[in-house]
This record gives sequence, C-alpha cells and structure tokens, in this order.
Amino acid sequence: MDYKVSVIITCYNQAHCITNTLESVVAQTYTNWECIIVDDGSEDDSAEVIKEFIKDDTRFTYLFQDNQGVARARNKGFALATGCFISFMDGDDTFLPDKLKEQIQVFKDNP
Repeated sequence: MDYKVSVIITCYNQAHCITNTLESVVAQTYTNWECIIVDDGSEDDSAEVIKEFIKDDTRFTYLFQDNQGVARARNKGFALATGCFISFMDGDDTFLPDKLKEQIQVFKDNP
C-alpha cells in the first residue's frame, strides 16, 4: 500500500531559508505526499517566496493566519491534512531525500 504522507510546515519570518525546506520536500524519493504550509503571520517576504515556489505544484497548500504561535499553526495544518501519516517541519528544517521512504518502510515492516 502506498500511504499518503501529510507534511505540515509552520513558518514565521523565514523567507531567508524556506526555499531550502521546500526543496527538501520536493526532493523526497517517496512521492505520495501533500505539503501544507501554515504561515503564522510572517512580516517578511515569506508569503511571496512560498507562493512563487509552489505555484506549479498542486501537492502544496499555503495558508496565512494572524500570528497565533506554532502550536496553533500546526493544529491548523493538521486539521487540513488528508494523509495517513503526518510529518511536521519548521520553516528552517530540511529532510534528507529518503526520510519519508524510510519511515513508511518502517511502518510497513512493523504493522
């Protein structure tokens, strides 16, 4: 079974590094994922950087909310997730290319 993974990224004023985060999601060798980005009230160019990066990839969803803190931003992303599994990231994190593939394999090997 090819489980869908919902990657939830929270960000706040991370225009300087969010592209690396998004590139690490796109570079995953496991391709059945969606990515929900919750911008927690950024006052920098995060929205513009994110929107430009995701404009041609329908696996991404971008949401802006007034600043309410990372917990509320994660909960907002979680409420919209449609995957069987959730993987949280912050706007300055990066995944290694096989991260999702290896985690799904662990679940398959250990039901």
